[in-house]
Amino acid sequence: MKTAFTSRYGLALGLLFSASAGATEFPQYDIELVGKLCPAAANPATYNTKKLDFHYTLIDGKDGWLFRTRNDLRTEIGTTPEGYAQLKRFRDALKARGTELLIVFQPTKGLVVRNKLTPEWYAKFDYQTARANYIKTIESFRKAGIWAADYSPLFDEQGKKTDFFFKDDHHWTPRGAKDAARLTAEVLKQIPAYASIPKKEFVTKRVGILGSPGSSGEAAGDICGNSYDTEYVDRYATEPADESDGDSLFGDSASPEVILVGTSNSGVAYNFAGYLEQYSGVQVMNMAVTGGGYESAMLQLLASEEFQKNPPKVIVWEFATHYDMSLRDFYRQAVPMVDNGCAGQPALLSNKVKVHPGSNEVLLNGVNGLKELSSAKHMIDLRFSDPKIHEAETTVWYFSGRKEAYKLEQSERIDTGGRYVFELRDEGDWADLTLMGLEVAVPENLPEGLTVEATVCRRHDGSQQQLARSEQ
Repeated sequence: MKTAFTSRYGLALGLLFSASAGATEFPQYDIELVGKLCPAAANPATYNTKKLDFHYTLIDGKDGWLFRTRNDLRTEIGTTPEGYAQLKRFRDALKARGTELLIVFQPTKGLVVRNKLTPEWYAKFDYQTARANYIKTIESFRKAGIWAADYSPLFDEQGKKTDFFFKDDHHWTPRGAKDAARLTAEVLKQIPAYASIPKKEFVTKRVGILGSPGSSGEAAGDICGNSYDTEYVDRYATEPADESDGDSLFGDSASPEVILVGTSNSGVAYNFAGYLEQYSGVQVMNMAVTGGGYESAMLQLLASEEFQKNPPKVIVWEFATHYDMSLRDFYRQAVPMVDNGCAGQPALLSNKVKVHPGSNEVLLNGVNGLKELSSAKHMIDLRFSDPKIHEAETTVWYFSGRKEAYKLEQSERIDTGGRYVFELRDEGDWADLTLMGLEVAVPENLPEGLTVEATVCRRHDGSQQQLARSEQ
């Protein structure tokens, strides 16, 4: 079975054009470019919403191209030493379950199509620094034991019939997805586990036309009141060469050996997963989440029953350079979820309460005897009775009087099952603090009869206290 998420525009337009017997060519228009970005687009104060901030700051390129100076022309690429240490910790946890991690680190628009910049911005953009930092990041992934494809051969492209990116959108085109998938497949084939994955021939066919209205173009319209034209490219889909195999390619009981998680760039509209199947010859289950950031799809996969029972041999993790890989809060949730949190672990402290509006005391250490629950060695596993709970405020109390307000929040686009797992803090002088209790507050209008069950157990990697201190 294949699952995928796609952009609302790409899928709808693709189906529309595919369904029409006469829609075999692109629509033809006589278009005159009559304007550029307005002065407000250069004012940082204009980008005062989450949507607009993502496109900070828009500049004109050649021939109707738009660039975001912060994300498309960034030169600081990679993460901190702590970020790499946490990535390695995550990789090691997956490796212990028999799963290899392959990162698809998207190149920036400036690195690939800098020739679309105006002469002024072409001179301003420090291409060489950005390129060097991108390659250094790929090398750092590999030093951490993470498989990663190097997309630098695609940089500074010129003379292509179809561009790697859409003109006024942050997504790659199907052609960009194809080139990225080709290089990704080369790395996938180097992973030792690849040899044992069943092989099959896949073919890719044109299935219609894909229209992109342009995310940056829409942002420019919100700022300047103008509009940008929908850009059309060929749309493709990949399927087994022997169509009779379909989704039962490896039998009804087979579990996916390669799973793709990531962002909207892995949505079905761009066919990245399909091209990866074509070039690698192995089935790829697509669990990407549009609009979920770099972490949502991964957390959803780790929490799934399928992963816990049958971990895949390879997880392909796709995300862009602007995501902060050093966010400790992600690893505090992802690493313990690899081993299913407190499931199968002795419960050192547990309780179940019916939740009411406001703060709820869920755990209190000492009710049945004081437990030595040092922060660096323990984690909390929360299970809400309603799977629709996508955010909650927790307060972790320590006997020293210190407390941590820790917000649990996941995209509404994923199925959390109402479960949240997180490690207690392990850095600095937090490591030796003793857990006293836990309070939980949920949003208003909570479901009737909502309950939450909390369990405290030992972390699977109890030695992390030493790592945390070494990062200070």
